[in-house]
Amino acid sequence: MAQPQRPLQVPDISKSTYSGGNTRLAYASSSMQGYRSTMEDAHATIENLDVPTNTSFFGVYDGHGGCAVARYCANHLHNKVFEHQDFSCNLPNAVRQSFFRMDEMLRNQAASKELTGYGSGSEYWRTAGSSWLRCAPCAQGPVYCGPLAEGCTACVVLIRTNEIVVGNAGDARCVLSRNGQAIALSNDHKPNFPDETQRIVAAGGSVSFSRGSHRVNNGIAVSRAIGIAYMFLGGDLSYKNDKKLRPEQQLLTCSPEIRTEQLTGDCEFLVIACDGVWDVLSNQAVVDFVRLHLNNGVELSVICESLLQEAITQDPPSMDNMSVILVRFLHSDDNRKAATSGTSNAATRTRRSNSG
Repeated sequence: MAQPQRPLQVPDISKSTYSGGNTRLAYASSSMQGYRSTMEDAHATIENLDVPTNTSFFGVYDGHGGCAVARYCANHLHNKVFEHQDFSCNLPNAVRQSFFRMDEMLRNQAASKELTGYGSGSEYWRTAGSSWLRCAPCAQGPVYCGPLAEGCTACVVLIRTNEIVVGNAGDARCVLSRNGQAIALSNDHKPNFPDETQRIVAAGGSVSFSRGSHRVNNGIAVSRAIGIAYMFLGGDLSYKNDKKLRPEQQLLTCSPEIRTEQLTGDCEFLVIACDGVWDVLSNQAVVDFVRLHLNNGVELSVICESLLQEAITQDPPSMDNMSVILVRFLHSDDNRKAATSGTSNAATRTRRSNSG
């Protein structure tokens, strides 16, 4: 694994913010580097992934060891969901299989060049140079076999008519507000959680506590992620390349936990955010914060930026990168229409950046 980043003494609080929507929903997203020395988060917001089936897609990707895999997933995962044969008839399975497809694609030569283009660790050239023997000891030349020390967690949400489908691998999180009650639509995947520990031990690994977190083989602090094939602690220990095990049985798996929820009239909004937000704010605190601002007529984009600012001013503050997507459901009743003032331009997508 890459060495931990040295935190900035003064956080970078500039924010990159987008907003948009369609006739069914309005959304905004915002991201902030914070105290981290680089920005490793990425996200995707596609309000009209497929118009005939009324499908929207939103995803937050929290990079580890660099931004490359997170950005790669933000560019490709939603397309793989859309292209899957079960997209129209079995959306949960299409989401599940697309997570595994990401790990497969990351091993392709085309992916290696794209990863290198993001400049977060020169995955292609480093792997094809000093590290390639680990992957192909008998090969005649450099062989690329996937990112060794970069990866990302992923929490994606698809909204289709009256159904919400959530796929999560890692510790980003999706929370729904139903009449002001926070409902977690995803579970965090930490090595010390019983089901995760059971899989890790069965795969021949161990869970330890060091550097403030529970870790897989004293390495990564999450138990599910896309990418990251190896850890480096005085030698190479494979996270995902045990040929005797299926992908979902590996020490570190990209297998997503899938949850479906009915979208009813009392569903107000949902929040998808990386652990930089949830580490310092509870599910209910975030729902209360968003709801208060919505009731005061604040725009979704401003709410997202204010939420990130709230997280970084906690005591102690969030020391991680932070990204958030806020999706508000536009119901047909008159009261809901009145409540959505300030988001009437939801059919258009806008972007803004600010330094505060």
